[in-house]
Amino acid sequence: MKKHRLITIAGFIISIGLLYLSLRGIDYRQLAETIKRADITFAFLPLCCILTCVSLCSLRWMRVVGYNTRFSDAFTALLIGLFINNVLPARIGEVARGYALSKRMGIPFTYAVSTVFIDRVFDLLGLLLITFIFFPGQALPASVSKALYVLVAIFTICVIALFAISQEKIALKIISYFQKHRKPFLNKLAKRIFEIHENLRRIRTPGRLSLFIVLTLANWFGMVMALYFSLKTFGVSLPFIYVPFVCAILNMGLAVPSSPGYIGVYEFLLISLLAIFGIPKYESFAVAVFFHASWYVPYNILGFIFTIKQHLHIKDIQKLEE
Repeated sequence: MKKHRLITIAGFIISIGLLYLSLRGIDYRQLAETIKRADITFAFLPLCCILTCVSLCSLRWMRVVGYNTRFSDAFTALLIGLFINNVLPARIGEVARGYALSKRMGIPFTYAVSTVFIDRVFDLLGLLLITFIFFPGQALPASVSKALYVLVAIFTICVIALFAISQEKIALKIISYFQKHRKPFLNKLAKRIFEIHENLRRIRTPGRLSLFIVLTLANWFGMVMALYFSLKTFGVSLPFIYVPFVCAILNMGLAVPSSPGYIGVYEFLLISLLAIFGIPKYESFAVAVFFHASWYVPYNILGFIFTIKQHLHIKDIQKLEE
């Protein structure tokens, strides 16, 4: 519990610090002009893209879970998890959506959570593919390119390790090694690895993997379009070829500890990424806040409604931290 509190406090400090840096040096007169000239023709398109993304994510997760899961089951649980991530600290939204699905369908909680983990692996894989395809090497300063290569390498290693666990011999060796030490933490970790292995083995047929990758790329392309329309709303000129790269790095960067809803961190990351391509801070700040709100608001409204309808209690969800 103490560890969670420290992470939460650190997250709030980082969020406040990055929000300050995001606001520092902004020309507020130019910011006001940027907001005034916003084109409402594009203003609602990001929301449409975001809802499409949630639907695609729900469809993919439904397939990962199995158990004759319906689209509505996955959609409801996913939005509950996204809502919890936005209002509670310590990033327990992923666990919360597993909890919501297990209660709704009557399936084991640990199984539901393990499917969430697998689902997120495909998200990470999609981000890596987009980064590789759209990496603008010549347009980036050498120092930025090197830092991004390191970030991508770390995430790539994580994906490779997870797919290695899908191999029975490797998984059993790791599990056996942990169980030999007879420590509660290692035994718990061995159990989680076994659950992940079983799920990966179940879905690793070529047909299913191809379907999941297609759904993942379609999902992230929807998020790319949401960012593109957010840029168009404020008349920000950024060639479309760079938008997928910005979107991918932005989402990978959210692994940084922050307050609930990524407030401060989201704005700072997007402003920093757009600055690489010469976008003024007053324009990028307007885009960052608008793009952030385009998913933050609907996630919270729908997630709150579903949380009430499913009779879930915040206190019960907070106990999942333990």
